[in-house]
Amino acid sequence: MPIHVGGVEIADEQVFEEMQYQDEADSVKHACFLAAQSLVVRQLLLNTAFKQKIIANLADKALADIDSAEEEQMITALIDQSVCVPEAGEEACKRYYENNRSKFTDKELNKVLPFEQVAGHIKEYLSAQSLMNGISEYIQVLAANTKIKGFDFKDPEAMMVDLEGLRQAGGLKIQLSG
Repeated sequence: MPIHVGGVEIADEQVFEEMQYQDEADSVKHACFLAAQSLVVRQLLLNTAFKQKIIANLADKALADIDSAEEEQMITALIDQSVCVPEAGEEACKRYYENNRSKFTDKELNKVLPFEQVAGHIKEYLSAQSLMNGISEYIQVLAANTKIKGFDFKDPEAMMVDLEGLRQAGGLKIQLSG
């Protein structure tokens, strides 16, 4: 049974194809959930980018006619336009440094590296964390404002993907570690 995101169908076969990329999954069911989640998020972002005509030269194309490189371009442009991330200031970087001094220990000399030596890395790390949090919150807003059938971000059991049908057809050919 397919998943629907804002009227766009995600077929079971698409979920099964995506499962091979779910390296962190500890079971077939978990891989299926992560694959479906990935496809739902992608579709949420694409639907929004398409509705907002995020990239002018792609606005006249049908969503089905956009290739994967154009999809990535649209998603990146949407995130750049929609997710504002404050830059980590020196005070925030120092606070992180002070609260996590053990992470900045030179293993050979067994001493904590000075703030000045690690400040750039801390700033990059905090910015990346802010970006990830901002994207996550943006996706939650999109999901809350979009009709999604057959999938629930919080309940893997609510997923409407026919794993048993795939197993019976002999189509499940993914390797899971663990």
